Amino acid sequence: MVEPGDEIIAISRDNLELQLEPFDAVLEPDDSSHFGPYNRFFERQGVIWSIISQGNFSFAVQRNYDERLINYEPEWITVSVPRNTRPSDLPVSFWYQTMCGLAILWMGIAAWAFARHERGPFFYTMAGLGIAIAIIASAIYTTRSLAFPADLFLSLSRANQFGAMLFAGAGTTLLWYYPTRISAFRFERLMYALVALILAANWGQWLDSLDLLARVTLLAWAVTDIVLAVIQWRRTRFEPVERARLKWFVYAWFSGVIGYLGLVIAPQLVSKPSLIHQQYAWGLFVLTYLGIALGIVRYRLFDLDRWILMAWFWFACGILILLLDGILLVWLNLQHALSLVISVIIVGWIYFPLRQVLLSKLLPSSRREDLWEQLSRMISHAFDAHHSVEQQWKSAMQRSFNPLHTRRKSLFCKDPCLLDDGLRLRVPLIGEGSSLELSYANHGHRLFDREDVQFTRQAMTLFSYVQQYRESFRQGVRTERERVARDLHDDVGARLLSIIYRTEDSELAILARECLHELRDVIQGLQKQTVTLDQSFSRWHSEARERCELFGVELDMSLSPQASNMIFTPRTDRNLTSIVREFLSNTLRHAKASRITIRLDKFTEYLVLDTSDDGIGWPPDMTYSHLGIGLYSIRERCEELRGQMALYSPINGGAGVRCLIPEQGEAQP
Repeated sequence: MVEPGDEIIAISRDNLELQLEPFDAVLEPDDSSHFGPYNRFFERQGVIWSIISQGNFSFAVQRNYDERLINYEPEWITVSVPRNTRPSDLPVSFWYQTMCGLAILWMGIAAWAFARHERGPFFYTMAGLGIAIAIIASAIYTTRSLAFPADLFLSLSRANQFGAMLFAGAGTTLLWYYPTRISAFRFERLMYALVALILAANWGQWLDSLDLLARVTLLAWAVTDIVLAVIQWRRTRFEPVERARLKWFVYAWFSGVIGYLGLVIAPQLVSKPSLIHQQYAWGLFVLTYLGIALGIVRYRLFDLDRWILMAWFWFACGILILLLDGILLVWLNLQHALSLVISVIIVGWIYFPLRQVLLSKLLPSSRREDLWEQLSRMISHAFDAHHSVEQQWKSAMQRSFNPLHTRRKSLFCKDPCLLDDGLRLRVPLIGEGSSLELSYANHGHRLFDREDVQFTRQAMTLFSYVQQYRESFRQGVRTERERVARDLHDDVGARLLSIIYRTEDSELAILARECLHELRDVIQGLQKQTVTLDQSFSRWHSEARERCELFGVELDMSLSPQASNMIFTPRTDRNLTSIVREFLSNTLRHAKASRITIRLDKFTEYLVLDTSDDGIGWPPDMTYSHLGIGLYSIRERCEELRGQMALYSPINGGAGVRCLIPEQGEAQP
């Protein structure tokens, strides 16, 4: 019987005997750094197979007893193996590797079927085919008992090399086309030529270094991947969907590639054993292909875009622990359990605290926190009575997300929703039966995601409360206006009429009639909700013509068609009326003019009130600090309407006053 720990040191059949070497039991012949040991391995595999495949053979066993007591001679044991049989049970590692290869191949084909119109997914599938060939070939010869037929073993080894090189080349070509095509050059032609050249050099053993023709070439493909990824990163900086696909692809691809190269290939290049054997490292590529498939089929890119940093973080932490464990285990010759404990202590007590300090000092604040911090400012702006809630809502969406494009849609939208994989966000317009579509968040640097939807929904709720408050406030103002207007009409108006009919003083009667006329204007203003400019213009023109005729001054007063439909609140109308009256009074009293010109026009969302005369003009030392009572009153009313006043001198002489009044200038109830 052979006990665990016993060492098989030789095998024999008939007159043929072979002393076994540790390298005979290596799972992967490519672990050799040169072709000499590689070729010798297959020669010895042929001899071993010829011994064990012909029925009866013997093997020498060195018992693992305590050598301090006695030195035992090897014990020869003869076994009989039936010909043309195969094992009834295959090891678990065989099925594990086979399932990894088939899973990768299936995901590659499925992703390509989803996006057959794109060249990128085709090379993704080709890379999957290559890695599937490499894995399944490896699954066959790494789970052998002791030996394989040399020709079959060599063919499987070359199939493994072919698959690995096809995977590397197709993966690099994928980055040339995905997510955007870098140039019109057909990179796959160069890839096919390089793969054929490398395999020819490997199989023909043009150089003695297996490291150079197998491992260094894989590293070269990986470096090319990094260069192409940087180029793609720059090209997609204003394409958030493509950037999200690229970020997820880069994470998935380099997680598998760098993980495999770092754990399997890199240690071999420095003549150290792999930190994890190749047959178990294939699982990294399964995760890689799953991640890339999610990006290619655009599965919730708005979430993948957010998960990417967290996924990279945990991947890096896991790699760090494995590297520390491998360094302590291999270079310091520590026991495995002890090295793992030390690496966990280093990561937990040194790396994590240091990482938190660096993140808090170097990284900018999260845009998520900034977004939610804007909520209070948004609500405070919503209470600004100078703009409607609807206008404030549009402005709030613009400030919060900084979209490249904002479009109003007639489509009714009850709740915010994501469109085109997060490229656009549709939000309802408060108080209207339409919606607003925001495209390319943060000027095209990111996608909208579900947290944006949650934020918008919360902001909508608060804005609806503001709208209800303002509507209640407006209703209260209307009610109070109606009461004041009714009281003025019934009480003050009646008393003024009594004065008019009872007084015998003609001057007092005239003054009372003027007061009653002003009172009626005030009452009408209180009763109206809005006033159109053409209605006010008719009233202003009639009054100005009467006053100019009284002083013998010519009047030229006009209203442009663009401005005639402008709508103002009663308070704005009263202020504009006072401005026109004040200018007429100043001109008729002081300017010694023969002609007065008044123009009302519209510029964007502003009313332009331009008044001028042909009189004596402004004094030479006229400044804004020397304004008279009339001009100062005009300036005050303009500022109350959130407008501006400017004085100027016309070319033909005289004086001019220009007022710029926003249509939504005066505070609305």
